[in-house]
This record gives sequence, structure tokens and C-alpha cells, in this order.
Amino acid sequence: MNTKHFLSFSTMVVLLGSISLLAGCGPNDGMITISGSVTLDGEPVEDGSISLMPINGGSMGGGLIENGHYTARSSPGEMAVQIHAHKMVQKKNPSREEVERGLTEDSVSIIPPVYNRQSQLRINVAPDQKNFEFDLTKDGKIPEGMAAAK
Repeated sequence: MNTKHFLSFSTMVVLLGSISLLAGCGPNDGMITISGSVTLDGEPVEDGSISLMPINGGSMGGGLIENGHYTARSSPGEMAVQIHAHKMVQKKNPSREEVERGLTEDSVSIIPPVYNRQSQLRINVAPDQKNFEFDLTKDGKIPEGMAAAK
């Protein structure tokens, strides 16, 4: 193979590889990236997670909550939302063994069950509907427009 043909072949391989990479850029899995904030009684939820379960088919999705904000991946359509966040609290009466092992704290959920295990939160995800603000309360009030259909 002469140098001229080798360079042309090499250039073609690089060009085809670049085209393949560009064609594969960005997710093409039907999922939509959503984002927003999560507060509890007006205070940002410092860290936690958000899970999205499709009501009528699709893929599960979710993401992390950091400093009151989240970004998550979701299928389009109606989604049941579960929000989890915990804090560490001192055990009231740790055993001697727990103290010796440094196990004097427990992780407790700070989010009421109506927003996670017994979630009544619902959102409709669409290409033009990607921002959702979750203004949660300790008394479990469902934010306007996010209640499960009855």
C-alpha cells in the first residue's frame, strides 16, 4: 500500500468513526431529563433521592437530591414519585456494645410516608414539561397538581 492510499484509508477510518460517535451522541433511549427543587416545610432537602415509577408503562427512573435540587431521568408519561431523605439522630439508650462499636446514631427518614412508601405524588413528564418543584410538608399535604387520581 503506498502512502497516498494509506493516508486516504486512515482519513476515511477516522471520518467514519467520528460519524458513528456523533450518531450515538446523547441518549436516544426515550428518557427525558427532568429537574427541580425539593423542600420540606420551606427548607431545602439537603440530600436524598427521587424515584419515578411509570403508571402506564415505561421505564423506571430517578436521581439524587443535593442541596435542595435534583436532576433525574424519566420515561414520558404519568409517573408515581417517591422521595427519600434521612438524617442521623443520637440513639436514646445505646447499649454498651453499641457505644463500644461507635453505633450510637440511627438513620431516620425525614420525609413522610405519603411522599415515599405510600406515595400519592404524581407528575406528567413530557418533552415540554421537565421542571417539577416538590414543596413537601411534614403534615403530608400533596402539592397542587401532583395528587394521585382517585
